Amino acid sequence: MPRALPSVEPDGGADGMPLTWGDVKKWSPSTLDTAETNLRAARRSMLDLADELETMGLPKRWTGDASVTARSRLRTVSQDLKDVVAEVSAAYTAVCDAADGVRGVELAVEAVSEYARLHSLAVSDTGWVTDAGPAIDTGNAHDDEIARGERQGWVTECVDRIEQALRKAEDVDADLSAVLEKIELDRIRVTTGGLATASRVGAVEGNLSMLEPPPGGTVSENAAWWATLSPDEREEVIARTPRWIGNLDGVDFTSRDLANRNLLDDRRARVEELLADPSTSAAERESLLEEQASIRTIDEMLGREGEHQLVGLDFVQERTQAIVVNGNLDTADNVAVFTPGMTSNVPGMAGYDANMLDLKKRMEDVLLAEGDTRADGTPKTVATVTWMGYQAPQALPDLSVVSQGPADRGAEDLANFYRGINSSRVADPDLTALGHSYGSTTTGLAVQHENTGVDRTVLFGSPGAGTDDIDDYNTPSGSTYYSETYDDPVGDIGRFGADPSGLDGVTQLETTEATDADGRTLTESRGHSQYLHDGTTSQHNMAAIAAGHEEQVVEDDGQGFWGGLRDDASDALDDAKEEVGRTLREEYEEKKEWAGRLKDWIT
Repeated sequence: MPRALPSVEPDGGADGMPLTWGDVKKWSPSTLDTAETNLRAARRSMLDLADELETMGLPKRWTGDASVTARSRLRTVSQDLKDVVAEVSAAYTAVCDAADGVRGVELAVEAVSEYARLHSLAVSDTGWVTDAGPAIDTGNAHDDEIARGERQGWVTECVDRIEQALRKAEDVDADLSAVLEKIELDRIRVTTGGLATASRVGAVEGNLSMLEPPPGGTVSENAAWWATLSPDEREEVIARTPRWIGNLDGVDFTSRDLANRNLLDDRRARVEELLADPSTSAAERESLLEEQASIRTIDEMLGREGEHQLVGLDFVQERTQAIVVNGNLDTADNVAVFTPGMTSNVPGMAGYDANMLDLKKRMEDVLLAEGDTRADGTPKTVATVTWMGYQAPQALPDLSVVSQGPADRGAEDLANFYRGINSSRVADPDLTALGHSYGSTTTGLAVQHENTGVDRTVLFGSPGAGTDDIDDYNTPSGSTYYSETYDDPVGDIGRFGADPSGLDGVTQLETTEATDADGRTLTESRGHSQYLHDGTTSQHNMAAIAAGHEEQVVEDDGQGFWGGLRDDASDALDDAKEEVGRTLREEYEEKKEWAGRLKDWIT
């Protein structure tokens, strides 16, 4: 369905008329670039007069009325020249910033055009966006509904991109108009110093404001805002206001990584400073030590082999939160996002990150073995994410472990993170959600949100899927998988929704020793914490699914912990029966032998 796009009324626009999409499509920085060149030359020539003014003077012994008049006139000329220099400098700075802003708008217009083309959308000059794609008929009502929601999400995102481009255009127009009005009304005055000072004063007066992210913006609005910034503007945000984007879903992850590394450096220095301060209280010191341990772990993960990205960092929460990527989340063809469960935290995150590095290698192995490449024949790339972006319950006596609250709150943020992976890119990757233990509940709740872009979901060792009906997941039918070792008691609790091993529509995965399609032996996972161990059947299954080759998985009947106990009991009973039978046979043979001897003696 099309969505009407309201025009944005610029505050103080040149002609007082609302800007339309048709207007901004014609915008180009070329005229401003020409003005920038001319103003730069004018400012340079005026600054060259500084030396002449300093050496210019009147005869020291000249007195009388003419002398007074001449000195007054010279002061007036000097002041006027300083004011003109300030005005030219303000105009130059404003035009430079405006040209950069218009360049951002131009890039945003191009991005809208490409987005609409890729998603079969039609955009009119008035800003109406219409879904021009083919009719939806997957043959499955659940999948039809998901496809319709996805298509409506594309329309919404395209409208958001247009609205943010107009918002940026209105901001540039208003800011430039305000500076030009100050110049026209002679409101830029220089009271002290020479021409160089006047130039600096003018530059400050001519600075245009940086457009902030949309307040409370959705993921697609954030992405649309970021798309309106020129490369220079983005660099300025990363360097000066990294907090704007460090955790802002919708912004590309390379930029988030750079911003968060800046924040990490700043926080590292600040923590060391506060720990060295004797006035720091005991309670503050405990929190700072946790942050310091988190920073050390993050440094360790970022220092490991291969490419890494720090795409989430939060020191404001009770416990530090962080999101670390193995690979490049902006370019990877296949992405797996792992959410850990109870007791997980950033100081102990390194083990999970190592697991994700191993999983990345196994995913690459699957793609290579299958000859699965990009359309141009180049190898596909992979990224794995350790998402420690929520307050996972800690060990008892932390009672949040018996509550679904942390999972509900984490699920909302996790769903936005999934959305951000797609919204920050032109082409969506193949996205798999992985969740372990309490993190599987968080994951199950997250994929119930609309338009997350998740293609497949793998839960393992789950205390509950977050639902009693797998159709509540806004993912394609048959795309949910579950792993559970036979001796993992957590997997059968069913505390937060149904036990996934009992849900219709969930494919159960083998966790015992098995052989893959190439004849390699895969080892068994035991207990609650070995699902991600390298070389295990459960890890192989996750790698195959996340690589998009579900045909390589080894399936299981999903018997779970209690089923395993029943089998163990049954095996024990069979062993006992066999032992009793063997004993009886031995006793029978012994008695038969004695009976034969007795018969021989009698006869």
